[in-house]
Amino acid sequence: MLKSEGKESIIAVILDGYNICLKLMMFDFAERVKEELLLDIQIKKLWNNQRVFTINSNEALSLVNYIPKFISEWNLKISKNTVSDVDAISDDIWYRKE
Repeated sequence: MLKSEGKESIIAVILDGYNICLKLMMFDFAERVKEELLLDIQIKKLWNNQRVFTINSNEALSLVNYIPKFISEWNLKISKNTVSDVDAISDDIWYRKE
């Protein structure tokens, strides 16, 4: 999910119904983004109290395009060891209007 809020964009990364922002951080995602793309990202709890990445809106598409490459490169999958029930994104959360 990509949502622009003026100068800042919010990016939530959902895989198989789970928010994997924390899991990406376990694989040094932010550091790789800073090294490879020269982008500064932050992680915050915003969207329905879920972790999301925030980035300058001018750089958001670069990050969005990098995420699938990173997931594929590390062969990231959902497992009980790396996600918890609080990371689950149910339909009522996903489709809730804010």
